[in-house]
Parts: sequence; structure tokens; C-alpha cells
Amino acid sequence: MRSFFSSNKGLAFAIIIIVLFIIQEQPHSPVLHARGMKPKVLIFSAIDIYYVADNVQKWGEDVGANGFLFSHIAEWWTTKEKLADNLDVLREVNRKGAKHGLDSNFIKVAIGYSELPVWTDDKAWANVVENFRNIAELIKQTGTKGIAIDTEPYSVALFDSKAARFRMIDNDILKRKIYQRGREIMQAITEVFQDIEVIILPEGAFYWFNPDQGTMANAYELWIDFFDGMASVKNRSGIVVAGERTYSVVDRLSVIKIYRMTDETMQTHAKDPAFWKEKCSIALGMWPLGKEYHDKSARYPVSDFREQFAQAAALSPKYVWIYDHGTAWFQLSKEEAEKYTKDGRWIWEKRYQVLPAVPNIDEYYTVLREHRKR
Repeated sequence: MRSFFSSNKGLAFAIIIIVLFIIQEQPHSPVLHARGMKPKVLIFSAIDIYYVADNVQKWGEDVGANGFLFSHIAEWWTTKEKLADNLDVLREVNRKGAKHGLDSNFIKVAIGYSELPVWTDDKAWANVVENFRNIAELIKQTGTKGIAIDTEPYSVALFDSKAARFRMIDNDILKRKIYQRGREIMQAITEVFQDIEVIILPEGAFYWFNPDQGTMANAYELWIDFFDGMASVKNRSGIVVAGERTYSVVDRLSVIKIYRMTDETMQTHAKDPAFWKEKCSIALGMWPLGKEYHDKSARYPVSDFREQFAQAAALSPKYVWIYDHGTAWFQLSKEEAEKYTKDGRWIWEKRYQVLPAVPNIDEYYTVLREHRKR
């Protein structure tokens, strides 16, 4: 009897060790995963909104997407009158798309485009905040899910205290003003639409506090102050940080490591870690297709994308997202290109949109479709 119990104790101990190892390797999943809910799949694309309106069934059912981060619908300088140009088509996309699972669309606003006013310019910022308020009104009126605020410094420095445009501003004042602007934007959009979903990208704090993980650490020095300002409003839906560091990372354990580092960075450095833990989340990003705008070929094979996607979906509670470099995930026919540019209407780089996607594009779509069926 002693040897029987001893062997079973040894077996039980081994099982406990294995379980603890699995728990350690697989980070704690937020409550949505605990309830068996899977993340929605978003595509960040230069896709034309009218083309989507005509093809909601394709994107919802044939591709398996749940929504887009729409570019070129609104910018931080867009007037209320100009926003109205897309009101009807956005409403159509959301109404028709919901029947096919395309029910989680976002308007992407890049504060790094053009020359965002200096954070200390109160008069100019009053206009910027009002523009965000108007964008939120458009989102609410059209049944759009939310807003995605892109904080990458494309044109001018945003969060680098040593940048020339901030040279004459005391660092403490600069931090306070960045915090203030984040808070004002969140107040404006939630006053209009309390349940608006809010995404911010990229994961700026991750790069600043882990400088070995990217090439632009200084660019995000004060990013956390902007996030803290937004988080101080304690909006209902929280804030989703859309991560880019996993764009080209396909190994399962490496994806887990980056997720864990991002989460730990936010828990450690966010001003309100409780709000982060209770309301916020990470959405991991992937970039499988499109080496250049004119080259839509694969950056890694379907097999790698499947592994990457599975792990990203296992970790991200609300959303995962795919960066469609330009329009690498589809091809406009010449007839479609002519239709959507009729009478001088602008679409992003028609010359690239008409180029063919990879021959096995449906295999990439299959990964998304399989996710939806699970």
C-alpha cells in the first residue's frame, strides 16, 4: 500500500508542477476569456468606405473580419461639415454589416498626421478637442463601435521632451499639458457617447520603458501621461492598447513574452493601475501581408500566421487586429476603381489598390473564418 500511495503522490506532484508551468507560460486572461468570449477581429486598412458598403458580406463572411479601423474618414482637424460627408455611408456599413458579423467598426484618428498644435496652445487645442467631440457624435449617429487614436509621431514630435518644438517648455508643464489633453479628448468623446469603445495605438509606454524593444523609444517618453489623462476619466468601456510589437513575431512563447511585458509595463507605470487591470486590455497586432505598398506578397507563410493568430487570440480579450499595409488584403478591380473615383472622388492610392493580392489569399482568410466558427 505504501508504494501505491507513494507513486500516486509522485504522480500528483508531477501534475501540479505541469499545471503551474502552464499557468506561468499562459498569462492570466481577463474576464471576457473566462466567460468563453473570443476577441473580435479588426483590420487596420486604407480600404474605401464605399467599397466596404458594397461588400459587407464578403468581408464579414468570406474573409471573417468583424470590423475595420477606417482611415481617411476623420482627422484631428476635420470640420463638422466635412464629417457629414460620410454619415450616410457609415450608417449603411454598420447596418448592413451587422447581419454578416461586420459589427465592430472604428474610426481611426492619427494625431501624428500634419502638425498637431503644441500641447501648451490652449486656443488651438480647444478646436482640436471640439473636433474629437464631433467625431464621437458621428460615431454615435452611425452605429459605429468606437474611435482608434493613433499616437505615432508621423510628421512631428508628440511625446519627446527633447524635441525642438518643446525646447522652451518646462518638462513638468509639458507633462501636465499632455495629461490635460488626453483627459479633455476622453471627456469630450464620452460626454457625447458614454459607451464609445476607445483604442489607442501603438503601445507607447512599452517602447519607452523597454528601449531594447524598438527603435523609437524617445518618441514615446511622455506617452504615458497622455494615456493617464485619458484613463483619469474612467470611461465605461476602458481603453484598449493596440500593440504593434508583435507585427512580425510568430513564435508562441515570444508572443506571450511581449504580451506579458506590455501588461506589466502598464500595471507598473500607469497612474491608475486598478483601472488598467479592471477596465483596460491589450489587442495584439499582426502584419502577415504586404512588404511594400506596391508589393502585396507575404511577410510570413500561412502556417506562421495561424500560430501567431491563435496565440494573439488566446491572449487578447476584446480585439485582435491585422495591419493591412495599404491594401494588401484585397484587390480592387479596374471597374471598381473607376466606380469609386468617379467625378474626381478621392481614394487612397488607386494604383496600389488595383494590384493583385497574394495567390493564396483565401488561406489567410481561412484563419479568420476558422476563428469565427470556434
